[in-house]
Amino acid sequence: MSSEESHKLNVKDWITLSTVMIGAVLTILALIWQLPTLDGIVTSTFLLMLSFIFFVNSVSANSKAHFEANSGDTDEERIKRFVTFAEYSFGLGFTLVIIAFSVLGYEYLLFYAGREIITLILPIAFLATAWIVIFIYNLINYFGKPLGAIRSLKRNLWIILELICLIIIIFDFFEVLTLP
Repeated sequence: MSSEESHKLNVKDWITLSTVMIGAVLTILALIWQLPTLDGIVTSTFLLMLSFIFFVNSVSANSKAHFEANSGDTDEERIKRFVTFAEYSFGLGFTLVIIAFSVLGYEYLLFYAGREIITLILPIAFLATAWIVIFIYNLINYFGKPLGAIRSLKRNLWIILELICLIIIIFDFFEVLTLP
């Protein structure tokens, strides 16, 4: 398989994955409104709706890259820009889903279990697991590159956004501030 065929296959895979995420987000939105918590549902809905836009954009940008690659007369740099745009869009959408799940899981446990330590452990464990997976992915992806696993700007940005979410959840748990 040539590198061009491999590139096209990868774009198709990302189109499929982004499409699946669109379906998952819409399903989650429908389900959370069936049994809403007292708090957190507005924040989670807002984050999931934003992620929907980023996943749709990822499908569009990857489809455009696939079309341009198949046309044969497009500059490879142009195709790479679309693929990069789609990658950042997908990553930000996925980050918003992770944050929404953190808030939603925390708020459901807060509603049903109260201010018990398990309520705070859920978002910490959830986000820590996501960060470990990202770090392992970076280790594999940047193998052989000095400090490559921690130099990924986009993944570090996503982790910072998730860390901000965790700090807000911790503040809410200790009633320093309240989530909307």
